Amino acid sequence: MLMSTLTIQTIETVLKKTISRCPVCRKQKPAEVVKVVRSGREQVIMRRHCPCHGTHDFVISSDARFYWLAQGNPINHSCGCGPTCSPASDGGKEGYLGDNALNEAKKGTAEKLSTCLALIEIVDSCNLACPTCFTDSPVGVSGPRLKYHNFANITGRIQGVLDRKGHIEILQFSGGEPTIHPEFFQLAEWVRSNPKIDYLLINTNGIRFAKDEAFVQEMGSLFQKFDKIQLYLQFDGPQEEGQVELRGADLRDMREKAIRNCERIGLPITFAMTVNERNLKYVWDTVEYARQFDHVRGVSFQPMFLSGRVPSANLGETLSQPITSADIILGLNEQSSGTVSLDDFTPLPCGDPNCSTIGWLFRVNGKYFSPSAFNIDIPALQASLPDKINYDIEDLKKCGCDDTALGDLMKSLEVKESNAFRLFIKPFMDARTWDEDRIDRCCTHVIRPDGKLDSFCRYYFGAPAENTCC
Repeated sequence: MLMSTLTIQTIETVLKKTISRCPVCRKQKPAEVVKVVRSGREQVIMRRHCPCHGTHDFVISSDARFYWLAQGNPINHSCGCGPTCSPASDGGKEGYLGDNALNEAKKGTAEKLSTCLALIEIVDSCNLACPTCFTDSPVGVSGPRLKYHNFANITGRIQGVLDRKGHIEILQFSGGEPTIHPEFFQLAEWVRSNPKIDYLLINTNGIRFAKDEAFVQEMGSLFQKFDKIQLYLQFDGPQEEGQVELRGADLRDMREKAIRNCERIGLPITFAMTVNERNLKYVWDTVEYARQFDHVRGVSFQPMFLSGRVPSANLGETLSQPITSADIILGLNEQSSGTVSLDDFTPLPCGDPNCSTIGWLFRVNGKYFSPSAFNIDIPALQASLPDKINYDIEDLKKCGCDDTALGDLMKSLEVKESNAFRLFIKPFMDARTWDEDRIDRCCTHVIRPDGKLDSFCRYYFGAPAENTCC
């Protein structure tokens, strides 16, 4: 009997060299970004080697079509290997600077970059204990257990950024749970009264919006007075699966109450969906659920990353493959039976192209249409919107689109903001996906306790593990 052996060929192409992290000790290591072609499937991986913990490959794009080569600042590539390499034949490993030297060399980078979104933690405590909390916030809502920053401290740090940079497009209140801050409304009014801040985004789990009627009424009054306020509401899908694993409890009823209460006062919402293996198959269900409500402006899909409480779970979780932007794009396309086209997504131009991916849906007579259905080239619009992470329908009207298919469409529909629905994908980095080039171009910044700006990913990454590397 004759046996034939089919050899599956694997073709690898090194796209670039950069700096990544060891997933075990979390220290910086020289790395390669590699496109891998196998059985007709093209993926992109990050490969790095640690002398103590070996070589690790992690998928940073499950479909190479949705990976955009990230080169960072050109001055960091004079040797072809990034800022931590020497021109030695071993790829520069002997010339590696190490964590302290590299961080010192990059000190102040965020101050020089465009800040499209500035996040500030106004409170450290939270009224939930989510297993996936990226800040590891302590639980406590009153008395000595409530840890928060006072009005003078917060406004002083924000004003310092404005003095240095002149303008903030979006300021995001975060925490902990920002709505439990005892001076929340004074802070919100100060921000919206400041002519140098365009928009206030409130990152919230929604508990106070669901359960505190007096809070809802005061929020409604604030919104009517100032406008340009939006909730970034924690929302993990309308399904039961994955709710307890992500939040420690099934909070779907509570979230629906929060959504309804915001609808009553006209307060816009973007759903912030943490995506993991349990709820990836429900990304389109989340969009369908959201589109019931005219005041829900879109969904921000955030692949779960290892920070805060997450890495402490176990080493197996640390070594698992991450969810990528491509997984979400492909999921939306497949689950919507093609309503969402693969051609509808494009990276935003303000930061690194792999940091933010955006797509749109338009609602016409209760039906969904993707931009490609109207022959609208969404990527072609991006050049008109530099240094902007959060554009809406008004921006599209102003971006020179009057003579394009999009402009004609908006005129024919008498488009309102509620006709456009944003699909936003924001993959934050951890040790598995770390690419120093993305830090070089980051435009999502945290206002640190010392008042300085830092990249979101670097700030929440934390310190490398001690005494774990030879």
